[in-house]
Amino acid sequence: MCGIFGVINIKKPIDVSRVLAARDFLTHRGPDDAGLYLSSTNASIQPNVALAHRRLSIIDLSPAAHQPMVTEDGRYTIVYNGEIYNFGELRQKIKDQRKKLNSKSDTEVILYLYSKYGKDCLHFLRGMFAFAIWDDKEKTLFAARDRFGIKPFYYLYDANPSDGEAGLSTGMVEFIFSSELKAIKHYKGNLTINNDALDAFLRTGSVPAPMTIYNEVASLIPGHYITINNSKCTIDKYWEFSDLFRKSAVGSWQLANEESKTMDSRMSADKAVKSENDGQDINRSEENVVLSEARNLRDGNISQSNNQSVPSPEGLALPEMMNDVTQSLRGTTRPSAKQERLGNLPYNEEAKKKIREALLDTIKAHLVSDVEVGAFLSGGIDSTAIVSLMRQCGKEKIKTLSIVFPDSRFDESKYSRLAAKKYNTEHVEIPFYEKDLLDDFENIMAVMDQPTIDGINTYFVSKAAKQAGLKVVLSGLGGDELFGGYPSFNLIPKYRRIKNLPFAKMFMKFAAPLLRNKLPAKAIHYMKNPNEPDAEYKLMRGLFTDDELQSMGWKSNSLQYLEISSQRSNVFAIPTSREKQSLSKLQYVSMMESCYYMRNQLLRDSDVFSMAHSIELRVPFVDHLLYEAVLPYLDSAYDKNFPKKMLVDAVGDIPDEIVHRPKMGFTFPFEDWIRNGQLKDLMTDSIKNLNSNFNLYPFFFNLDKTHWSRLWALFILNRYI
Repeated sequence: MCGIFGVINIKKPIDVSRVLAARDFLTHRGPDDAGLYLSSTNASIQPNVALAHRRLSIIDLSPAAHQPMVTEDGRYTIVYNGEIYNFGELRQKIKDQRKKLNSKSDTEVILYLYSKYGKDCLHFLRGMFAFAIWDDKEKTLFAARDRFGIKPFYYLYDANPSDGEAGLSTGMVEFIFSSELKAIKHYKGNLTINNDALDAFLRTGSVPAPMTIYNEVASLIPGHYITINNSKCTIDKYWEFSDLFRKSAVGSWQLANEESKTMDSRMSADKAVKSENDGQDINRSEENVVLSEARNLRDGNISQSNNQSVPSPEGLALPEMMNDVTQSLRGTTRPSAKQERLGNLPYNEEAKKKIREALLDTIKAHLVSDVEVGAFLSGGIDSTAIVSLMRQCGKEKIKTLSIVFPDSRFDESKYSRLAAKKYNTEHVEIPFYEKDLLDDFENIMAVMDQPTIDGINTYFVSKAAKQAGLKVVLSGLGGDELFGGYPSFNLIPKYRRIKNLPFAKMFMKFAAPLLRNKLPAKAIHYMKNPNEPDAEYKLMRGLFTDDELQSMGWKSNSLQYLEISSQRSNVFAIPTSREKQSLSKLQYVSMMESCYYMRNQLLRDSDVFSMAHSIELRVPFVDHLLYEAVLPYLDSAYDKNFPKKMLVDAVGDIPDEIVHRPKMGFTFPFEDWIRNGQLKDLMTDSIKNLNSNFNLYPFFFNLDKTHWSRLWALFILNRYI
């Protein structure tokens, strides 16, 4: 786990001292080592390409795994953040082909696979990753992000639009990437706040990719890769959620390691290919979406190959970059839409066996490390399942951590102690009080990087993990999204059934004005707009509605607001029709929770707040092979009175007291502190200050009734206005 940073200036030298300063802004992500690679895109002695790295040593602690890592011939150089959990198998297959490797790291495995297979290397990789590879022969940068977005990749692409078309002809093009926004801001200087990102934050509680809080910077969407070749920036997709069902629909979970298995034949065929042909042209896909050469992210539009204009990254979502996932490494053909629907299977004893095998497989994979691996243990089903499976996988020494809230209704120590005793862990409890939050408050805000209403719990439990001497911890994040633990799995299908009854929509629209002061604003919005795409999901996950934002004066008088307000609903990552067609009703909910809420909030916050303390947080439930094994049985197994039944069945030994306890989630007693503690004064002052620009009196006077997440969002907003 590391921090990466890089700059490419076409025909313009870089300031190395600024690169080093930006790199070291990420020291918390990698305190163990640092490196820098410099090159040039022309014959100039002065470098205009820089790849920088901060290392947290987890796998192969020796200097041989130093980054940036360069191939022996000097052609390819990589900076990489993440873990490839199947790198051991991949490494052995590479060695079987009599290829000498100089380290025992997963970094070198990625580098070799890219040198051999180009972008197709992505289909071999199981894990969390964000990496960039510079091809010094072709003068091309290739970068990619993992399927679910566990690891971040932010980038700024500036084609100097102020010079019009001349901006490209003069070659004044700049591309900057980083693991965190703050490093780009430190290097670039002035960045402007993206009001559309703030708007999305108020609607959802986070800033969804590809937006970031800055107009000039975008977030690479998970499952996508980006190439920079001279002045051309190309973005394409290598994976999407519906790919899970194209594979599971043909009963191929048994081929879970199919990519690795087919590697032998692929490598054998490649033996006869001359070394100069090993590198692939990564720009030749006809389905690529090309970033307009005449515009940059601030002022231009990303265009498809047919030059059809679509929203820019700093505004709404990136276009659908339609690109069928490469099948050459899978050895299968793409099934039809009818076949894709076959991924809804009966939950029986055979299914239970497959799910158990898949769970043990993902836990074993996530335990790969050259340092100790611990676990967060809240006492809920998910974290308890992780610890139980660690023990079942044969891990003898397990260190677990839990934050407790003495004398609080949020204290879960009873259950975490029960789990720790059952699985005989070395358990560490950290008592936590409101004062601890206030003492660390300014540092938390600085770490946050961009606005969110979540993540502070991860900040403190990661701080405790570091104090306990750990570098790697497993988290139960993702269990609710995969196994149906949220109320949304019951309520979204229920609300859909109700609204589709005869005359129901007509009645809802009629009743909405009459119930305006009796129901929450989200419910009224839903009744008024029952045909809005994915309306039920917005009802479950929305924060502020259109009417509320307009009433508080949030751009309500702006012509621009009126023009794009209907499009802003897209911040909920509405799936494509192709994805919807392959999903059952509960698989759809899982996709929305995984690809919106988990991706944009839980995973992003977990990364930034854990890495603030140099902790690698691993999420075994967020594994595409596990998803492939579980989702076909979700509808059949789901029981609203027994959520996550599949997980409980598969683990087999979770105590009944934990299985049947009231669901609480891993949260802090914010509500109590906001209403009754010192935090109340801080919140009140902030909302009063914000009210000087907006009409927030309804929220201020209802401080005791408004949900804490809405108050917290307004408080966070004040720091960015």
